[in-house]
Amino acid sequence: MKSLPRSIVLLLIALAIFFNIERLDFQEENFVDIQTFVYVLGTVAVASIIFIPLLWRLPVSLLLIFWGGLYLVCKQILFYRDPLVGGVYTYLTITEITLLLLVIWLTHRLAKTLLDFEEAVKNITFVKSRKVQSLDEATAEIQKEMFRSRQYHRPLSLVVVEPEPASIKSSLNRVVQEVQQKMMTRYALTSLARVFSEELRRSDVVIEQREQGRFIILCPETSRDELGQVIEQLQISAAERVGVTLRYGTASFPDEAFTFDALVNRAVSHFSETDELELPDHSFKQPSTVHSPSL
Repeated sequence: MKSLPRSIVLLLIALAIFFNIERLDFQEENFVDIQTFVYVLGTVAVASIIFIPLLWRLPVSLLLIFWGGLYLVCKQILFYRDPLVGGVYTYLTITEITLLLLVIWLTHRLAKTLLDFEEAVKNITFVKSRKVQSLDEATAEIQKEMFRSRQYHRPLSLVVVEPEPASIKSSLNRVVQEVQQKMMTRYALTSLARVFSEELRRSDVVIEQREQGRFIILCPETSRDELGQVIEQLQISAAERVGVTLRYGTASFPDEAFTFDALVNRAVSHFSETDELELPDHSFKQPSTVHSPSL
């Protein structure tokens, strides 16, 4: 990851300037006299952003507003010594807050790079979750849910989802593009398996069809009209955490089919008809062609 060493170097340079700018002499007199509390704020900000992963996911604008506001409170109330503006004090204030916010911004950038690296390691080393099963492993649970829905006339819906190939970007030369595309697809599927394991309900059955590059999600006690919220949440999570868009199809029992295989076939045939769910504007990109499933 080229961005990681670059982020580290930039932060080190900014910290070196931040802590040593007072050593610079201008015309034999150093008028840069940064107050001690500014150094304390900078140190605490860097340490907290680096060591508190929760802050890694926050927008950098929130951190800048918080630490900038704290600087003004300390400057004017807690550690008041010089005016905020006026003469040389204006330039001193600009220097202090600019260096402080620059260090915070670079630290957050480094933290985001570390977060991306951590996510990549988790995805590469991800151990298959009990939540995600193969079709063979899920057969008994599928039969149980289908029987229960028939016996007690309860709603049951099914979603077939897969990453949109166009969203899995390839950047290598033509010789290795095909291999790389397969690796990235496998990586995306592993990442999506973890996302689905965390986002879906315990009662939902997640079935992985790795050969077809897709997932089947069986949703007991869920009508087709209720699937919009489920799909929207999966869409948002896949885009934010994996960086891919999804194409999907839905089917419901018993309105559209009476067996599991028929539900899957019906869902796949709906890959280009999902506008019926009235999802928001950021709904999934739909493919122009549909391939028949192999079950």
